[in-house]
Amino acid sequence: MEHLIMVTGGCRSGKSEFAESLFDANDEVCYIATSEVNPDDKEMVARVNKHQARRSSKWMTEERYANIAKYLESSKRQLFLIDDVTNMVTNLFYDWVKEARIGTKYGNIEAFIQYMDQDDLDRATHYILQQWINIMVVNSLRNKTLVIVTNEVGLGIVPADKETRMLRDIYGAVNKLIASKSDEVWFVISGLPQKIK
Repeated sequence: MEHLIMVTGGCRSGKSEFAESLFDANDEVCYIATSEVNPDDKEMVARVNKHQARRSSKWMTEERYANIAKYLESSKRQLFLIDDVTNMVTNLFYDWVKEARIGTKYGNIEAFIQYMDQDDLDRATHYILQQWINIMVVNSLRNKTLVIVTNEVGLGIVPADKETRMLRDIYGAVNKLIASKSDEVWFVISGLPQKIK
């Protein structure tokens, strides 16, 4: 298997299933789930349970979106699957916003986001890209195999609100970075994987 593999596609395209199929059921894979699930959201909990049920019992799940590079560095496992990029980026973005808002006159996250200018967006993007650079450096130095699942965000219309546009821009920047460093890139369309790199 290649060293770094990116699997992209639209929502419900089958990209996660395809990414999982790149490993054997007997492989000892660490599945890094980047979502933060509200236990009161029954529909989301059901989705997570469905994902978990189709994984091999030999696989372990690590729920985290922060400090993944440190986790990879300390783990004895060699095979990893991160699912997915967009959840991780979203969580990191809001972490950055909470930190950047400290000491400003903006009392809540929504107000600060509306205040953000291009320089703020550039700083947030740099912070998030650096997390991904760290992940890929550790993965390379420790000679691990990493499959990364992401949503393709460049095929839709321009979002109507500022917050979604900023997130879409960061998703695109991260996807381009990962694709440029990947040994293989797959695009899954309606359940059909197409190798594009």
